[in-house]
Formats: sequence, C-alpha cells, structure tokens
Amino acid sequence: MESEFSRKVALLKAQDPRFTGEAYHFIADAVTFTVSRLTAHRHVSAAELLDGIRDFAVSRFGAVAAPVLTSWGMEKEDDAGAVVYLLIGAGLLRASENDSPDDFKTGRPLMPGMPLIRSVRRKTDKLPFID
Repeated sequence: MESEFSRKVALLKAQDPRFTGEAYHFIADAVTFTVSRLTAHRHVSAAELLDGIRDFAVSRFGAVAAPVLTSWGMEKEDDAGAVVYLLIGAGLLRASENDSPDDFKTGRPLMPGMPLIRSVRRKTDKLPFID
C-alpha cells in the first residue's frame, strides 16, 4: 500500500519534474538526520539544513554523493531548497514564519569539493578498453 508521503511525492514530481522521487525522500530523511543531531528540539536554519544534507549524503553515498544527488536533480544549494519548499507546500515539512526559499538561493554547489570519481586503468589490466 502506498503511503501518504509517496502519494504526495508523486504529485510533486508531476508538478515539478526537475526532481526525482528519490530527491524528495532523501531530503525528508536528511531533515530527520539533521534534527536528530541537535542537543535540544529547536528550529533548523537553512545553513544548518544544508550542512546536514551534505553530511547525510556523504554518510549514505560516500565519494559518489555528488553524482547521486546531481542525478536526482540537486546540483546546487538552490535545488535542495526548492525540494524543501515543495515538501513544505505539500504539508510534509514545516517552516517557521522567518524562513524563506531565498535562504537557500546561494548559487553554490550542493556538494562543493567532492572529488571526481575516475576510473583508473593500468597497462597490466586485462580488461577490454571502452571509449
């Protein structure tokens, strides 16, 4: 049976096809992860949430975190903020009256400084070469 969250995510994907269903689920899990690290129950700022999203992505995907998030439509901090606010609009997350989508609009990469993953091939490898 499909959950209410999954039903609403399907509607969000139809409304804004930039992001995959995985992006919405990931952001919801990243919010839970970020809030769980707080010593006391309180509001989380956009900057704190972005740090939590990055930490959660690295803990879940390691060195391939950046390409995974990019494949889901989240390359910049602005994209993560858009997903957050789409979830807020659907009633799946909450914001305080002082929060704004503009808090996420930095133009910066979501996963800055993540190393590129490259395939390394040695002359001794007996694998076929594919261009």
